[in-house]
Amino acid sequence: MPTAIIFHEVEDGAVWASAWKKGSGSRHEMFGKLGITCRTFIDPENPDVTGVMADIPDMAKFHELLQSDEGQNAMREDGLKVETMRMLVEFTP
Repeated sequence: MPTAIIFHEVEDGAVWASAWKKGSGSRHEMFGKLGITCRTFIDPENPDVTGVMADIPDMAKFHELLQSDEGQNAMREDGLKVETMRMLVEFTP
């Protein structure tokens, strides 16, 4: 299962972080529907710089979710600055 590190800037780190609180409607729940588990990170010097480490069983379904209405709405609600998003995917040379 590939592991990805995804980092990005957000408009408000506190708003982004609240979307990840476990429970109904959380981003953990949204990604969990695809079997994706996530760990979240925030820059202590600049809380508007955030990241996620995700274990992604199906990368195509992950990208479909990001492009879906649900994914696009989540990014808008979380204040994600999409143009800053970068993803690194684990590989074995």
